[in-house]
Amino acid sequence: MIRDRRQELRDLSVERCCQILSLSRSEYYARPVQVEAKADELLEAVRDAADVRPAYGYRRIGAALRKRGNRRATDKRVRRRMKQLGLNRRRRRRKARTTVPGKGPASPNLTEGLNLTDPRRLVVTDLTYVAIPGGFGYVSVLLDAFSRRALGWAVSDSLSSELPLEALEMAISGGDLNEGWIHHSDRGCQYTSHDYRQRVLDAKGFLSNSKTACPYDNARMESFFKTYKYEEANLQSFDSIEEIKENLTTFLEDYNHDRIHSAIGYCSPVEFETLHAQNNRKVCVR
Repeated sequence: MIRDRRQELRDLSVERCCQILSLSRSEYYARPVQVEAKADELLEAVRDAADVRPAYGYRRIGAALRKRGNRRATDKRVRRRMKQLGLNRRRRRRKARTTVPGKGPASPNLTEGLNLTDPRRLVVTDLTYVAIPGGFGYVSVLLDAFSRRALGWAVSDSLSSELPLEALEMAISGGDLNEGWIHHSDRGCQYTSHDYRQRVLDAKGFLSNSKTACPYDNARMESFFKTYKYEEANLQSFDSIEEIKENLTTFLEDYNHDRIHSAIGYCSPVEFETLHAQNNRKVCVR
């Protein structure tokens, strides 16, 4: 039955097709060319967007194009064209260990069941590494868990507690942390050291730690570092710590002001905070 119906449709004359579609003969024959031209335009739009954001996935590329008014940029079409262009191929990198269990006291996890309605209530942090000749550079970043905005960062050739302390000082110096803010991290020795814990307490913050061997407790930082590695660090070749610092600063300025995030409605962190302040309403982010 289905085959008969398909054959019936194939046997329709051009004149009958024009009647069904309410098209003239010239429009009927021009239509495939128009569709092909639009497809080529989308391919070029995807290529241009990927040149600016070489590690964006198809969802973010599509969201960025739709924000610019390109209604044809559905996820399915964008994914097909990205595959056609051979985009998003990953590169493997050397690995380093960054979490060494600390001997200092650990704090309970204060983030379980916490619903965020404002920025600067919960700040999350972690460490990662970037390969350089003969070793690694180590990166510490603090994020606002509500808006995903980077508040402080630092780079060093050492995993000593001075590295995250430098990033923490940058975040505190911003001056807009709410009294009673929560600082959440894993139980690495840097974060359980006396100096680090005391600095959080001096800044009127509460300490919170993930459970041992449970990275999901700090999923926002895991997601951020995946983004940083995939969209920036793994696309570069660094020769020194200074090069990593310069690159990280540039990346985070762009990350805060321009990069769109699916978790906050495909806005940038600064845009999301601005909209939140303008709307003057509580937005729940888990």
